[in-house]
Amino acid sequence: MNGIDPRLLRTLLAVVRHGSMSGAAAALGYVPSAVSQHIARLERQVGVDLLSRRPGGGVTPTAVGRTLADQAAHVLSAIADFQRLADDIAGTGAPEVRIGVYATAAGRLLPTALAELRRTHPQLLLHVTETEPVHGLRGLRTGEIDLLLAYRYLPEDPPAADGDLRIRSLGCEPLWLMTAQGRGPATFDDCLEADWAAGHPGTPDRRLLRRWAHRTGLDPAVRYETDDYHTALALIAQGLAIGFVPASVVGGWHDPAQPLSRIEDLPMAERPQREVLAVTRPRSLHPVVDDLADLLSTAVASVQESA
Repeated sequence: MNGIDPRLLRTLLAVVRHGSMSGAAAALGYVPSAVSQHIARLERQVGVDLLSRRPGGGVTPTAVGRTLADQAAHVLSAIADFQRLADDIAGTGAPEVRIGVYATAAGRLLPTALAELRRTHPQLLLHVTETEPVHGLRGLRTGEIDLLLAYRYLPEDPPAADGDLRIRSLGCEPLWLMTAQGRGPATFDDCLEADWAAGHPGTPDRRLLRRWAHRTGLDPAVRYETDDYHTALALIAQGLAIGFVPASVVGGWHDPAQPLSRIEDLPMAERPQREVLAVTRPRSLHPVVDDLADLLSTAVASVQESA
C-alpha cells in the first residue's frame, strides 16, 4: 500500500463527524462527488469498506472505518505539530494561531484579549472559529485548532486531561439567577412557585441546575427548555420565567424597556458557576498561546469581580 494522502484522512474524519457525504463536503468546501472520490480512493488503498451507506444519503463508519478515523486524528495532529515546528525552525512567515471558541466567549471574553495580543504581536495571523467544546476537541486533536476555549459545568464533564490534551483553568464564571425587574420573583422564596428556563435534559447546565436544586431543596419547574442563553434571557425579560445565566451573557443584555435583575438571597455560599478552560495539544508549543491564555484569564477574572 502506497503512502496515504493526509487529505483523504481529513475527508474521512469529516464524513464520520457529519454523518453524510454532503455534510462533509460543506464543512471542507468540496463538492459531494469529490468527497465520494476521496472515500473510494481510501477504501481501495486499505482494501476494505470504511463506511456503511444508509438510504437518504447518510453514512456510518464500519468497525474498521471507526478505528482508522480514530488513528487519523492522531496522524493529522502530528502532521500539524511537525509543520508548526518546521516553520518555527525555519523562521518563515508570520506566526499563525487557530482558535476555537464557544459562542458566549466569542462575543464577551475573546475580542479584548485578541486586541491586546495583536498589539504585542503585530505580525500575528489569527483564525477564529466559533465552536462548541465537543466539536472543538475534535478539531484540536486533528490539528485544525491550536487553542480551544471551552467551558465545564461539572468536574466530571469533558474535557479531561489525558495524554493528548493539556488543560489550563482560566477561572470560573458565575451563573446569575435572573428575573424580570419589577415583574418577576424578587427573592429566593418567590422562586419556589416560579417557572424556569433551562437547557434540555442531559445538557451540562441542566444537570448543574438539578444538582444545585437538590442541595437547596428546590424543585424547579422547567417550563421553557432552550440551549440558547439569549433565548432564555428574552423569556426571563418578559417575566415568563427565571433561570441561571452566565454573567458574561447577562452583561451583553441591553434593553432598557425590559430590565433584568439578579436574585441575590440564594441560600448557599457556593453558587453555580462554570469553569473556563484553555485546551491545547501538549506537543503544540505555539509561542503566543500562553500569552493569549494569560489575557483570557484576566478577562474571566474581570467577570468574576463583577459578580
